[in-house]
Amino acid sequence: MADGECENELSAESIKCIAESIGIRDLKPDCTNYLATQALLQCRTLVRDALKFKLMSNSTELRQEHLERASKRPIPLYVSTIQKPRKYAMVSSRGREIYAPKDEELDLDALINAPPPKVPLDVQVKIHWLTIEGQMPAIPDNPALEENQLILDAPTISLENVDAVNGVSAHEISREQQLYFKELTSKCISKDVTVRDEAVNSLSTDTGLAAIIPRLSVFMIEGIRVGLGESKMYYIQYVLSMLEQLLQNRAIRLEKFLHDLIPSVISCMVCAQICTRPLEQDHWAVRRTAASVLAGLVRSHSLGTNQLQSRVIRMLHHALDKQNSGLVTSFGVLAGLCELGPMTINTIVLPEIRNIYRRVELKCATSQDPIDRHAKEKIKALLVQKCADVVQEHMPDLLSVDDYEQKFGDIGREMFFRVMRPPGGSGGMM
Repeated sequence: MADGECENELSAESIKCIAESIGIRDLKPDCTNYLATQALLQCRTLVRDALKFKLMSNSTELRQEHLERASKRPIPLYVSTIQKPRKYAMVSSRGREIYAPKDEELDLDALINAPPPKVPLDVQVKIHWLTIEGQMPAIPDNPALEENQLILDAPTISLENVDAVNGVSAHEISREQQLYFKELTSKCISKDVTVRDEAVNSLSTDTGLAAIIPRLSVFMIEGIRVGLGESKMYYIQYVLSMLEQLLQNRAIRLEKFLHDLIPSVISCMVCAQICTRPLEQDHWAVRRTAASVLAGLVRSHSLGTNQLQSRVIRMLHHALDKQNSGLVTSFGVLAGLCELGPMTINTIVLPEIRNIYRRVELKCATSQDPIDRHAKEKIKALLVQKCADVVQEHMPDLLSVDDYEQKFGDIGREMFFRVMRPPGGSGGMM
C-alpha cells in the first residue's frame, strides 16, 4: 500500500493470512471474500454503535470503553477489558526479550450463547411544564416538593360573599381586589341602567383587571348557565355586554379562559329557548350579539398554532348539517358563520345556501309552531343581508333574476333585489 493511502475494506489476502495463522489452510476464494465482507460489516457496526455511546456520554473522543460497550457481548470480543489489568508474557526473538500481551483462551460456546445487551437508545427530548404562573406543578417530571413547601404554596385567601360562583380559581388576590370584584359584578347586573352601563363600559378601559380576570370569567360563565337554565334572557344580555367590553381592553388577554367562554357563547347562539316569551321578546338580537362576541373572540385569539377559527367553523358547520336541529338553532349557527367574515360566507355558506333554505322551508311546512315560521323569515333576512355584499364582490357574472334563482334557489330573487338596490337604498329586511 502506498504512503498516505488508506484501505476502506478488508482484502481477501488479509483473511487468508489470518486463517493460516490459526491453522486453517487452503481457503477457497469465495470463502475468503465472504469472510472479508462479513468482517468489514461487523467492524463498521461496532464503530457506529461506539459512536452512539460516545454521543450519549457527551465525550469529545472515541475511547476504549465505548468500543467495549458497543461490542454487545458480556466479554469484550474486539478489544481487551479495562476492568482487568493487562497481562504480558515474555517471548524471545533473535536474542532479545520482548513482552507481548498474553492472550486468554475464550470459551466460544459461552460467548455465542450469551444474550446480547440492550441496543442503546437515541437521544430523546420530552416537553413538560416546569412552572405555571410562577408555581411548579407536582408532576413526576419535576422534582418532588417537600410537604411543608406544599403547605406554603397552598392558597390562603378565599373569596367571601361570592358563594354563588362555583369553581373559584386557585390564585390569590388581595382584600381590596375582592371588594372591587364584588362591587363591579354587582353593578354589571344592576337593574339601574345608568349604573350598569357605567360599570360595563369601564371594563374596556380599566387596566387593573388582570388580577380578577379568572373570577370574572367564572362569573360570566355561571351567569350564562343560570340565564339559559332559567330562561332569563337579561342575564345573558348582561354577560355578553361584559364580554364585548372586555374584548376591547388591550391590557388583558383571555387565552386561558377560551375553553370555557367559547362553549358558553355558542350555547347562547344555538340554545332552543333563552327566554320565556319567544314570540314577544327579541331573542334574535341576543343570538346575533352572541355571534358577534364569538367572532371577536376568534379574531383576537386565533393563531396558526391553536387553529381556533378553523375549529369553531368546523363545529358550527357540523351543527348546521344536523337534520334534527330546530330552525332557531339554525339561525344561531348561521349568524355565527356569517359573523366570522366574508371568506367564511364565501366558502361555507354560499355553496350550501340552496340546500340550507330548502331544508328551512321543509321544516317550516311540516311544523305547526309559529316560532318556526318566524325563524324562517329571520333566517331569510339574515342570509340576504350578510351574503349580498359577498355575492356582489365574488360573483359579478350573475346579472339577472334567473341567474340568481338558478344559483341560490328560492332565496335567489330576494338576493337579487338586495344586490341590485340603488346606492343608499333601504334594505329593511331585518
